Amino acid sequence: MVRDSGHVIALDAAAMATAGTGRPHRRKERIPPGPAAKAAATQLLRLTAGDPAGSETSTPSADSTVIDLSAYERAAQKRTIQ
Repeated sequence: MVRDSGHVIALDAAAMATAGTGRPHRRKERIPPGPAAKAAATQLLRLTAGDPAGSETSTPSADSTVIDLSAYERAAQKRTIQ
């Protein structure tokens, strides 16, 4: 089926006729953050600023993992077509 400009105009008119002028659907509204979200944001800001009062543990984890990306780089270089 091929639509010409008449079909497009009719479809647009039908869509606009059914559109309401009332309040938009709730999920499209911007809802301000609540108290729990503000408290979580404050805690994150304290953690990133290095404030020990906002963090539960002030020592880094002893089992932190370090990944050597040179192995991945070598593998990628071998796959590169030259």
